[in-house]
Amino acid sequence: MTPYKLEIIVIDRDCSKSYDAFMNEADKRVIEELLNKQAERLEKRMDTRFQEQEQRLDVRFQEQEQRLDVRFQEQEQRLDVRFQEQEQRFDVRFQEQEQRLDVRFQEQEQRFDVRFQEQEQRLEKRMIHIFNEGFEQIVLPHIAKIEKDIEDLQFRTGRIERTLNAVIDRQDRQGEEIKNIKKFLQMPEGA
Repeated sequence: MTPYKLEIIVIDRDCSKSYDAFMNEADKRVIEELLNKQAERLEKRMDTRFQEQEQRLDVRFQEQEQRLDVRFQEQEQRLDVRFQEQEQRFDVRFQEQEQRLDVRFQEQEQRFDVRFQEQEQRLEKRMIHIFNEGFEQIVLPHIAKIEKDIEDLQFRTGRIERTLNAVIDRQDRQGEEIKNIKKFLQMPEGA
């Protein structure tokens, strides 16, 4: 009779328990140790991957937050400068208008009301335009960037899920191989 060298790699605990009736205590301990080591290795790998992924995400979110802060500060400074320039222009215009009104107050009272309303409408339109520009230049690109980051996270999560599924499939195949080995070991010697 030829001696056979048999190596058993057990992945699934439930599958290994089905062999209990055919194994001695030493084999059971070896298989149990193999199972524990394999579970620990898999758990360590998963923890490491999740920690790395979490660290990468934290760094990216911090960088994104810093960029947003810088861009908001720059936009705020630009708006402050533009508002100050606008305020100075309006101050000059109103002073000129006030001098004219002092000279021709009674004659131009009706005309002044009409012109003041027109200026007010222009100011409202300019303010709305400035606000819309700021919103389009600052907020909308960041929303698009956040959506892109979310899609990237979904893609990476999909890759991790596919990797985990591959590990599970490999474990299932190894379980089938163990069943086949068990059947082979149970065959009578004359067969």
